[in-house]
Amino acid sequence: MTHLCQLASDWRGTTPIGGMMFEQKFDGWRALRFHGIDGVARLFTRNGQILNGCAHIERRLAAIEEAYGERLMIDGELVVDGTLDATKRWAETGWRAGGDRGVFHAFDVVPFSAWQCGGWDEPLVKRKALLEALIKASEPVSDGWTWPAGSKGAPTPIAVRLVKDGWATDADDVLDEARRVWASAGEGIMLKDAEAPYRRTRNDAWQKVKRENYTKWRNAA
Repeated sequence: MTHLCQLASDWRGTTPIGGMMFEQKFDGWRALRFHGIDGVARLFTRNGQILNGCAHIERRLAAIEEAYGERLMIDGELVVDGTLDATKRWAETGWRAGGDRGVFHAFDVVPFSAWQCGGWDEPLVKRKALLEALIKASEPVSDGWTWPAGSKGAPTPIAVRLVKDGWATDADDVLDEARRVWASAGEGIMLKDAEAPYRRTRNDAWQKVKRENYTKWRNAA
């Protein structure tokens, strides 16, 4: 089955020889920026619902796409006020009151044409490097007096952040990193095969390490 985005399986307590890349798993709503059937680029949920009240994010992602020179699908997590509950309230009804909220935590990028065909063969490590380079290349530069579009003179909020990554060499490293995130009330981490392509399916190239999933398989062992 083809999904709008690549989805993760649950971690089962092992890592391949050499280890895996890890990223913090942000507690928000999965968000994809791509061009819809009407040709307009928007933020969508993983189920294809439009995300409103995020114009500042859409402008920033448009600049990233412009730096690349062709259409992109940019994959990430929308987080409002740091929590899933706040994100859900804003995405469902809060945006109707007006204004823009949230930070887009970007973790992957795929040319739109490749995404339409189901994925991209470029390995993750190169996709992350491309995404980082595009974010840096499109960073807005203030001239000290021109108001950014839509800001009405207010300070420009941070709209997009690159999700940082590290390396876990074995299961002990994985649990150390996951526990560090859990201790700060975070959801967990994502393990990713750094050499794997992007595929619009659920597969083991990405594995989620959440406290409840870890406890479930550990107790079943």
